[in-house]
Amino acid sequence: MRIVQLIYSLTMGGAERFVVNLSNELARKGNEVTVVQLLDDSEPRWTFNRQFLDDEVRFRSLGFCQGFSIKKVRKVCQVIDEISPDIVHCHLNVIPYVFPIAVKKNRPRIFHTIHSIAAKASGAKYQRVINKWFYKNKKILPVAISGECFESFVDFYGFDDFTFIDNGASAVTKSAVFESVMNEIESYKPNVGTKVLIHAARCTAPKNQQLLISAVNRLIDDGEDIMLIVMGSDYDSPLGLELQKMASDRIHFLGVKSNVGDYLLNADYFCLSSIFEGLPISLLEAFSAGVTPVCTAVGGVSDVIVDGKNGYLAETVTEEDYVAALCRALSGQIDRSVLKQEFSEKYSVAHCADKYIKLFNEE
Repeated sequence: MRIVQLIYSLTMGGAERFVVNLSNELARKGNEVTVVQLLDDSEPRWTFNRQFLDDEVRFRSLGFCQGFSIKKVRKVCQVIDEISPDIVHCHLNVIPYVFPIAVKKNRPRIFHTIHSIAAKASGAKYQRVINKWFYKNKKILPVAISGECFESFVDFYGFDDFTFIDNGASAVTKSAVFESVMNEIESYKPNVGTKVLIHAARCTAPKNQQLLISAVNRLIDDGEDIMLIVMGSDYDSPLGLELQKMASDRIHFLGVKSNVGDYLLNADYFCLSSIFEGLPISLLEAFSAGVTPVCTAVGGVSDVIVDGKNGYLAETVTEEDYVAALCRALSGQIDRSVLKQEFSEKYSVAHCADKYIKLFNEE
């Protein structure tokens, strides 16, 4: 098949990394894949994940600035007509750009993977009605990334005639600098036996890093021999600077890293304290590294983690519940082989790509 993956950018983010992983895998399986990025690729922040695209995957930036316009819609439609794909696979809220194509008689099949709960992924208020018409009339075929996201879609749009495919990820591997990362982490440890917690996400309110920092501070004050590594962008923002100011000296902010896998492979626990989620790629990558997850029970996270079996869940987003989840985790780390096996059997990008190929071929 000739497949277009349409997305705003390849900035640092879970949906963007998913597009790269899926595109690579679809290309390896013999499909012609083009990633079409709307935003200008001369801006480094919009192209972080491009470095992980295989050479077999074509890439095209439309050079847009931020903001929606009819002129941009015409440009997207023109480019898609030029490529003449069998499939247009949309990610995040780019579907307004393909509405004109979706109503054509001879058109490619258009799919929209919804990377969060429906209410957070529907765009402006008026767009909900328009989205529903395109979904309901099968002009654009929606795909949820987890059971929880599926249920949120049913509640939000009022029908269930669509599918969901669990997110998939590529297993993390050691890079050329793995040994230096291992030494770096050892240098942060106050003691040989200090447990290493890791958080990898952009600094933003929905990720709720304040809860994580407060909970870890509290456990450190209570004498737990732990440390936390925080990676991601925007920790130089007002919110990020506030988090750094409140953090214990056992919490280390490392900024953006292209080799997150090296840090995961040297960690004991992976932490997410989000207010809402879809099904985080970072969580699946933690599974692939055998790192015990400790997360809030939001979105697709609770589809993946069974508390005490393959990770630990805080029932709410309160500090009390997250501290309790961390305490359970610290007294019962999950065997790495169990997590790696679960990733291999359920959440590898190869399995995910096979499901998308089957969906793309359905009449």
